[in-house]
Parts: sequence; C-alpha cells; structure tokens
Amino acid sequence: MLSCRGCRLNRLDQVRAFVFDDVPHYDNVEFKPIQGAPPQLVLLTDEDKEVNRIDLAPLNRQECNELLLKYGFRRRDASAESPKATARDDF
Repeated sequence: MLSCRGCRLNRLDQVRAFVFDDVPHYDNVEFKPIQGAPPQLVLLTDEDKEVNRIDLAPLNRQECNELLLKYGFRRRDASAESPKATARDDF
C-alpha cells in the first residue's frame, strides 16, 4: 500500500480511515508513505515483482477492505491481538 501521509489522502476520508485504522489489522499488508503518491494498493509476488497496481481514491472504506479480502489477504482476529482474550481467571 502506497500513499502520501497527508495532502491528497486528507481529502479522502474513507481511504484515510482504511489506511490508518484497517490496514494494520491485515497480515502481509504494509503501508509505505511516499510523499505526493496517490493511495494505491500494489500487489507484489514473493520476489517483490509488481503484479498489479490499484487506485484506491474512488473507493470507500468498505470497498477497500473488500478488495484486500478479494485478493486473499486475511484480517487478523481482534481477539488474538488482545492479551485479555487469552487470560483465564478460572483455575
């Protein structure tokens, strides 16, 4: 995932929320801030060769999430991230 941190991204509320709030919860998805870059999903092979580049600007937050799922990216389970989810008090 490539984009600037502000400028254009600040005008795209839905995409900004996706980038900063949703992307960190996906496995194998990384946000790389590049000054002046439009928000794009860049799909790479295991050898880091570019396969596809998708403009996220026309999409809303839900569509961005659906796009990642369509390409097989998995969202981490929220309970797995929480230390309280594995703690047990009933010994």
